[in-house]
Amino acid sequence: MSEVKKPIIGVVSCAKELGGYQIQAVNDFYLRAVKDFGGLPLMLAPDMSADEMETILALCDGFLFPGSHSNVAPHHYNASHTETKKDEARDELSLNIIRQAIDKNIPCLGICRGFQEMNVALGGTLNPAVHDAGFNDHREAQVEDFEEKYAPAHAVLVQKQGLFEQWLIENHWENTSFFEVNTLHNQGVDRLAPSLQVEVKAPDGLIEAFSLPGQKYFVGVQWHPEWKAKTNHFSQILFKEFMMAASL
Repeated sequence: MSEVKKPIIGVVSCAKELGGYQIQAVNDFYLRAVKDFGGLPLMLAPDMSADEMETILALCDGFLFPGSHSNVAPHHYNASHTETKKDEARDELSLNIIRQAIDKNIPCLGICRGFQEMNVALGGTLNPAVHDAGFNDHREAQVEDFEEKYAPAHAVLVQKQGLFEQWLIENHWENTSFFEVNTLHNQGVDRLAPSLQVEVKAPDGLIEAFSLPGQKYFVGVQWHPEWKAKTNHFSQILFKEFMMAASL
């Protein structure tokens, strides 16, 4: 009996410097989550030619845009504030893939920076410091213990008649109006891209997840569901739905 084909998930990498070397890296949490839910992760480095991009789009069954300590360069959304933590090569790769994946209806999951890339790619803007703009402080706890850093920090309120509410109902959740998430970000959505649909908001009103209607799967979340994804109930739904869409 032949094995069921695992969906190939292209995972965008980030530029890092280590011991004087320039490297491309992806946190293992993301790669492990893809594998745990039946996918085959493929790390994607920047500087692709048009032909290489076409090859990747034909090869991959889905794309994951992970979090990073870098931020989307402000000029991509016509902002003028200074940004010191940039990764312009990742910007170019991610924004390009997102737009072409939408055209080809290839499933996409964006996490933290990836969530922000999705919004920018579709014409939205970002706030570089939501804690200075009337929202709560969503930045990560400055601790070394990952259990504390990635611990649930606040609830998110599920929007009515959205994709997330549908998932919760289908999975027989007792309470479909909210669930708890972690928080490790200073930036956030300022203006949501017009085509995106809000899925959940933080209690302070900050958009924490969205989807793109009409796609097999196009979902962005501001928190980090990859942390202990196998045991977090909503992470299980998020990644299972992603893999199912990528397997179609």
